[in-house]
Amino acid sequence: SFPTFSQSRYSIRDFGTEPVSQVKLEDAFKLCERTPSACNRQSVRLHVFTDREKIDELCKMQMGCKGFYESFQGVILVCSDMTCYAFHEPNQFFADGGLYAMNLMYALHANDIANIPLTMGHKAKQLTVIKKRMGIPANEQPILLIGYGSYKDKWKVAASKRKSWKSYVSWNS
Repeated sequence: SFPTFSQSRYSIRDFGTEPVSQVKLEDAFKLCERTPSACNRQSVRLHVFTDREKIDELCKMQMGCKGFYESFQGVILVCSDMTCYAFHEPNQFFADGGLYAMNLMYALHANDIANIPLTMGHKAKQLTVIKKRMGIPANEQPILLIGYGSYKDKWKVAASKRKSWKSYVSWNS
């Protein structure tokens, strides 16, 4: 059931060595084809890196996964094609990219692929360097980096206490 499924997804920092098949990844991407987007623009572009040198290079530039990226089997850079938006929609790509990224993390989880979201909220200068070094087109804006790999037989997750929905939901205010 969805309640059980959604409560069983965690951000994983400790991955196994069993290879993740490209078929499983492609199935996860297929599950995301119907992710909603503003006016059905479908601006999301994915860049999958499985080469160890590329993974290491991108993770070092991302700067938020030091100490655990070495066990990633790959990374997926979620981007938005900025040509899909008008000048009066300066932030819509973040909403569309965020919807897609969450759907993708669930789809990876459904395909037994451990994953962790990593911010790409860098200043424009750093993003330009990342895009150039990773071969990302100029019209694309990085949204999120997702590290992935297989699950270990036993693994640990961060024990972050979650806020109750009651602490952030208001009614008719």
